[in-house]
Amino acid sequence: MKSKIENEIFVPEILPPSEDGVFKTLLMHPDAKPVLRDVIASILNIPVADVTVRNNELPISDIGKKRERFDVNCRTEDGRQIDVEMQTTPMDGDSAATSHKNLKKRAVYYVCDLYASQEGRSTDYGDLMQSFQITFCGFTVFPQREDFVGNFRFRDETGEEFSDAVGIVFVELSKLSAAMKKPVLEMTPAEQWSIFFAYANEPKHGELLREIIMTKEEIGMANEILTGISQDEKERAHYRSRKMYLMDEAHKMAVLRKEIEAGREEGRKEGREEGRKEGREESKAEMARNALAIRLPIEQIQMLTGLSCAEIERLRDAD
Repeated sequence: MKSKIENEIFVPEILPPSEDGVFKTLLMHPDAKPVLRDVIASILNIPVADVTVRNNELPISDIGKKRERFDVNCRTEDGRQIDVEMQTTPMDGDSAATSHKNLKKRAVYYVCDLYASQEGRSTDYGDLMQSFQITFCGFTVFPQREDFVGNFRFRDETGEEFSDAVGIVFVELSKLSAAMKKPVLEMTPAEQWSIFFAYANEPKHGELLREIIMTKEEIGMANEILTGISQDEKERAHYRSRKMYLMDEAHKMAVLRKEIEAGREEGRKEGREEGRKEGREESKAEMARNALAIRLPIEQIQMLTGLSCAEIERLRDAD
């Protein structure tokens, strides 16, 4: 699985399924329905007999809108609605310091929009079906949680469930170290799928992945689809374009940060100089007041302080 350079962008021989574009192409492949069905069943721990993808068009070439388009919106045979996403890197403005609040709010927005979008204005509220937002993350969102799968519902202050109408699930691929130490047959389906998404393109984990693929049929199917996607020149070009876009955005942000820091330093420098200037002026004024108190002539005070006669007179009149 060697990588090669395509127009100065490294493109691996096996494209990473943890990259959001590859992730969507994989799960929305015409042959991937059993894969998507098993991913949903494994993460939500519910039986899923069938699933229908509702936005089966690939994303348009407007790479700047990728965050709004690279998701998998589907419906199970019993009517439950599920949006599955991959978030490789933190959202703009998010970090551990901000507790990734933008990502969390986006998940709330998406699941509420999904739940409210159910067809039929006359639908009885009791007939509304569950809606879920599943987000695979390539980074840690909840450092205080040990489990890599976080399942969130409406609950009251005592922890009692208020409603199971909507659910938000975060799968943190950065927390798989413990799962990877297990024998493959002791891994949960969620652990097996998460390891596949996180490491399918990394040769150093090849032996573990081969064992998982042999153990779980659906992951074997996903691996075959991923191999085909990785050999498709169009998909490789799309991957390269996304990487170039992200590199350009990172460069712009780096330049902007440098400009902001340079402006702050200039402001601090100007502030220090202004402070020194104000200090000097205050010292001159204080010296002039002392001289006025012992009734020195204004001309002599002017020579001592460098203040103008008008400034000295203002100080005298003010006192």
